[in-house]
Amino acid sequence: MALLSGIWLLVIFASLLLLIGTHMRIQDTASLAEAAVYGSSSGVSKSGNGVEEAAKRLQGKGDYFSVSGSNREITASFSHTIRIPFGNLRWQQSETLKSKVIRPVLFIEKVEKARNLVQGLKSP
Repeated sequence: MALLSGIWLLVIFASLLLLIGTHMRIQDTASLAEAAVYGSSSGVSKSGNGVEEAAKRLQGKGDYFSVSGSNREITASFSHTIRIPFGNLRWQQSETLKSKVIRPVLFIEKVEKARNLVQGLKSP
């Protein structure tokens, strides 16, 4: 019975650590997605800086978040290690998300120019 109780405790604590680690990853990934999309929507205006806005959104959440990119694409990532108190095990979690800055007015102008070009080629 003593051997079985040890196995049950191992299963319970392993399940608990798995649930906590998965929950942490889900929260961190959601924060990344929110920051990347917020930064790309802030970067639509020519005066807006999407990288700074995304970094502000992640400020205070932890030191393991980083934001980089340009006026065309925002890249947000995290990387941290969860220490498991058994046998000096570690669970490395990392994720990188990218969000493109799309300026709708410029996109619509390009589509209209392409349509006019195609119609011009079909007319003669």
